[in-house]
Amino acid sequence: MMSNVTQDSTVSVAVPQVDGRYLLADGREYACQSRSISLDEAEIVAPVSGAVGEHVTVYLDQVGAVMGVISSILPDGFRVDVDVSPERRARLAARLEWLVDRGRGRVDQRSAVRIVPTHTAVAVHLIDGRVVPGTIVDLSMSGAAIKAPVQPIMGEQVTLGKRRATVVRHIEDGFAVRFVLPFCNETFSPHVVL
Repeated sequence: MMSNVTQDSTVSVAVPQVDGRYLLADGREYACQSRSISLDEAEIVAPVSGAVGEHVTVYLDQVGAVMGVISSILPDGFRVDVDVSPERRARLAARLEWLVDRGRGRVDQRSAVRIVPTHTAVAVHLIDGRVVPGTIVDLSMSGAAIKAPVQPIMGEQVTLGKRRATVVRHIEDGFAVRFVLPFCNETFSPHVVL
């Protein structure tokens, strides 16, 4: 069943505030949060607003990069008219759908479809700067189980290959993670490389 995210792009998504950062046209970068987001518009809570008509790139955790033009200034931020390619729009729709489902309690990582990818070797980048070898036990759109010689503490941020993740539990000889940015249907397959 599809939600309003993909059927009606003007509907704002009711998700918890998502942390992120934004880059103004002059190169200044600040922390921010999203108040609402749709495929056409995002409302951003921010300490500094650019000018109406200014290009801005907003990087939101669990959503990714959202590019556009500032359409209006708010007392505590600004609105952005989203301007992304059709391919990025499809990925944005998938991520928003995932956030909506997660907010409604419909996403259960353990019941998500899991695969064993063709390429199971992965470099595990730890918060202290060490890089250790890992093996992907299984992989879903939202997370992975990794066999590794270390077990980072729960809640620790790690990077698997190039994908950022949070350690959510320990398993025998390794750990499981939840990705900061889940895969979308278009990029998830047995041939994916982390």
